Amino acid sequence: MEAQKENKDKVSPEQARSLLWHQGIVHWLLKPVQKDLYDSYLNCKEKIVVWNCARRLGKSYALCVIAIEVCLQKPNALVKYCCAKQKDAKGIIRPLIREIIDSCPQELKPEFKTQEGAWVFPNGSRIELVGLDGGRAESVRGGSAHLGIIDEAGLVGDLPYIITSIILPTTATTKGKIILASTPPKSPNHPFITRYLNKARIEGNLITKTIYDNPNIDKEEFEICVRESGGIESIDFRREYKCEIIKDENYAIIPEFNAELKEKLVKDWPRAVFYDAYIGMDIGMKDLTVVLFAWYDFIKAKLIIEDEYVVNGQKFNTTILAEGIKKKEAENFTDKLTGEQRTPYLRVSDNNLIVIKDLWDLHGIRFLPTRKDDADAALNKVRIMLQNEEIIINPRCVTLITHLESGIYNKSKTSFERSADNGHFDAIDSLKYLVRNVYKTRNPYPKGFLDKRTWNEEIYGIQEKHKQANEFNKIFNIKKTEYDRNKELIDMLTPKKKTLL
Repeated sequence: MEAQKENKDKVSPEQARSLLWHQGIVHWLLKPVQKDLYDSYLNCKEKIVVWNCARRLGKSYALCVIAIEVCLQKPNALVKYCCAKQKDAKGIIRPLIREIIDSCPQELKPEFKTQEGAWVFPNGSRIELVGLDGGRAESVRGGSAHLGIIDEAGLVGDLPYIITSIILPTTATTKGKIILASTPPKSPNHPFITRYLNKARIEGNLITKTIYDNPNIDKEEFEICVRESGGIESIDFRREYKCEIIKDENYAIIPEFNAELKEKLVKDWPRAVFYDAYIGMDIGMKDLTVVLFAWYDFIKAKLIIEDEYVVNGQKFNTTILAEGIKKKEAENFTDKLTGEQRTPYLRVSDNNLIVIKDLWDLHGIRFLPTRKDDADAALNKVRIMLQNEEIIINPRCVTLITHLESGIYNKSKTSFERSADNGHFDAIDSLKYLVRNVYKTRNPYPKGFLDKRTWNEEIYGIQEKHKQANEFNKIFNIKKTEYDRNKELIDMLTPKKKTLL
């Protein structure tokens, strides 16, 4: 009797698909790597979501799934799906949507209206497809969009204008998001990188998926990709399949800081028992104020950049700055065994004497103004120390790492270009001031110390690892019992993971 009841309650794959379609749940069609992209969209709290994706990853398929879900879940919803080229909207996206809705119940299935250039759903929702080339961007204006998508944003000219003046206003009343998805463009100066990708990276919202993240690429197809792009070390392969931002060395501020060097320098470094602490600051009243917290490892002859504090120019005042500096000093220079806070051996800043005086008179924090003569030589010293692996950077210094990676000069090479975070790659100047003022020859160890203790791991303190717990919001605001049931249906239909390449 119970066996008959169990068979009666059992749901077939066809029934599962129908139930999920009627609830507007379609992401069970996604492969695991595409599901990661989907999750990044759902969990991003910022208005603009950025995907940095390799070729052949299926990002457009994932974008189409998200667009369809928005339309099914919200009657009369509007999705503006923009491609870099009109031929891609017609030749790639339309067929993808047609493929996705193949299993959609007839009563929910959208119809493509050729005259309108849109997929129209029975509930009144629509996906408008448009290419942004040939002056078509202005046609995107108008309406209240619940989602804006720019596919291959790295190929779009005048990207900031299209986002800020055309698409963003359409999402004002709906609180809709905008997804920018692309492989890296050929020019590292493209706004997709300088204005959006770098900003998302600094905020911790960037998702990057390379060919190595795609378990559906087998060895044979991988070798085809390598061969087509000119070899595994070629610029095309590194950009198109490894998603590297390839800098134009003619304009790069720190051309030495490539992916290979970054891998060597960006890491945790065990704290020495005796050290001198340093702080370097570049003050930006309108741009960014970047403060770097460092210490010098005398035995290893390395400058360790332990942490950073960044203040946007719009929020800048000396009270906020002083509170942030004091907090970071306590976090980074307090002995975990004794509880004693170490006073920095030197705090150095650029020559904004008003801010320096306020920090001392009002907040008791003393900075010394740095020399600023022969700036090119000072910058060259930074480059040489990085190249010689004499500088180690903690992974938490996201702004510094981003500025070193993407920092470029303006076209006339008279100053640094503006950076994506509304600064001028100010963290590079902060590092320059530190490098210029570190006393490498000062010995912080007491006399006879090495005679009494062997130089081994015991000399260094054990650095605690920071654990980050990723909490995901429930996706559809569904009741628990219904949520659990849907999860079972999704698991039934979701492609299983394959062995990674």
